[in-house]
Amino acid sequence: MLFTGGHTVELFGDFFSGGNFIPHGHCYLWKSGLVWLHILTDSLIAVSYYSIPLTLIYFVRNRQDVPFKSIFFLFGAFIISCGTTHIMEVWTLWHPDYWLSGSIKAFTALVSFYTALVLIPLVPQALALPSPAQLEAANQALQDEIKERKLVEHELREYKERLEELVKQRTSELAKTNEQLHQEIIQRQHSQEKMAQLLRELESANQELNDFAYVVSHDLKAPLRGISSLSEWLLADYAHKLDDAGKELINLLIIRVNKLHNLIEAILQYSRIGRIKEEKKQVNLNNVVAEVIELLQPIENIQIEIVNELPVVNFEQTRIEQVFQNLLSNAIKFMDKPQGKITIACTEANGYWQVSVNDNGPGIEKRYFEKIFQIFQKLSNQHYSDSTGIGLALVKKIVEMYGGKVWVESELGLGTTFFFTLKK
Repeated sequence: MLFTGGHTVELFGDFFSGGNFIPHGHCYLWKSGLVWLHILTDSLIAVSYYSIPLTLIYFVRNRQDVPFKSIFFLFGAFIISCGTTHIMEVWTLWHPDYWLSGSIKAFTALVSFYTALVLIPLVPQALALPSPAQLEAANQALQDEIKERKLVEHELREYKERLEELVKQRTSELAKTNEQLHQEIIQRQHSQEKMAQLLRELESANQELNDFAYVVSHDLKAPLRGISSLSEWLLADYAHKLDDAGKELINLLIIRVNKLHNLIEAILQYSRIGRIKEEKKQVNLNNVVAEVIELLQPIENIQIEIVNELPVVNFEQTRIEQVFQNLLSNAIKFMDKPQGKITIACTEANGYWQVSVNDNGPGIEKRYFEKIFQIFQKLSNQHYSDSTGIGLALVKKIVEMYGGKVWVESELGLGTTFFFTLKK
């Protein structure tokens, strides 16, 4: 259809005019208290939204080494769009420019959706980055040790030359000189051992989730909540204007935002292992399992049974709860039998308690026995979309950190048994 110049002007004018609509203030019956409540809250929210991008710009300009700068600009665009929608809420109290307001919200939705999509592939890259502070500290320590070693080697060379001269001149002092040389060699060995220890610590630091990932994960939570809320508002307020495909896309956006939030929480839990410790105490595993079962609330067709008395162990209570919670929740989540059965047992072996968690679920192929304990590794991405791929990696990290080991035995269609050991 062709539009003349007059039609175009008329359409443009309708877009920026209220037409036959009534201002939002009529919905509030122009009650001054209610109107001012919305004015003040929307204005304060808008000012807060506009201040956040300024902070991000200041941060990026003063930290030239920050990677993924583009995501900060996306956050800025998204947050400014959110602030503008609140300004429009104040404007439409008196001016019913709802086409303009809706267009701004549509732009905000597009920016939100694109930001969420861009974030998903960036999370593994961000987690793989080592901490600059840790690398700098470790490198500095290595440089100091190298200098110390070179100094010792230089002193040894000088002393050897001097020793050869003294041997010729004062053979009577040979025993004393040899003792001094032996002490110098011991110091050199100590320096080498200390350097090897620093190298091991550096390797461990590179494998852990670093402080940068921790900060980024926390900074992502607030925008994710904003995206989720905006998506839900859009679905609630404009459901009558969206077709089924549009509603499905918005619901998919909400699901992915929630999944990303759960993934961030799981990553934070994983990163805290080894860095944040609580006091060890005597923990009764029978009570721990009972509390975990009550928390998980398994459905009626799944029976959980403790075969024999579980021991009391000296452990961090939160960590051992995480072990049982992840193993039992996996057994419940992946149960495919009409009548599910999960059994928990414990035996003694060579100074260890060996605990087993058995289920009659679908089972696992042998080729996946090692893969399932790796972070972000999942066997299914379709039926259990809330799975983060971190639960079993968390179990392995906790158990091995306290001197135990964890493994799995399983057959397809017959069920799975997870084993882990704890020092007595």
